[in-house]
Amino acid sequence: MILPAAVQFYDVVVFFHIAAVVLAFGPTFAYPVFFSVAARTNPAALATVGRGVLTWDRTAGTLGMLLILVTGLYLTSDRWDFGDFFVSWGFAAIILLFGVVHGFFIPNTRRYVQAVEAGREDEAQAVAGRLNVMGPIAGLAVILTIYVMTAKPFL
Repeated sequence: MILPAAVQFYDVVVFFHIAAVVLAFGPTFAYPVFFSVAARTNPAALATVGRGVLTWDRTAGTLGMLLILVTGLYLTSDRWDFGDFFVSWGFAAIILLFGVVHGFFIPNTRRYVQAVEAGREDEAQAVAGRLNVMGPIAGLAVILTIYVMTAKPFL
């Protein structure tokens, strides 16, 4: 006989916390592929890809980050201490990522789309270069945060 597992509210919140990370940041790891394929196969589609990225970052990405923050606050208040290293890291990371998305990625992707649409190739390439440097840095922050949140070092 298999007994049903007891699911606590905390466990449901953990699920939403992890799902929000996947939905907010998962697609961002594919952005370079989307732009690369568009550049090779149909450069006229670059602005459309950029608009798709902007839409995702402004809506689903932002809502996902907000859900990460809210669920993280609940999870910490229920079982952890705000002074725990992994908790501090997580809050610093989500605040940093909010800032980077809204202060760097969204404005620069908007500039990229405008430059592509206006035929200003040099400007578009310069903006793409900045995005291509910052993208892996943000991705590394996400990956390191996943590690810190799962391994909970210094606990």
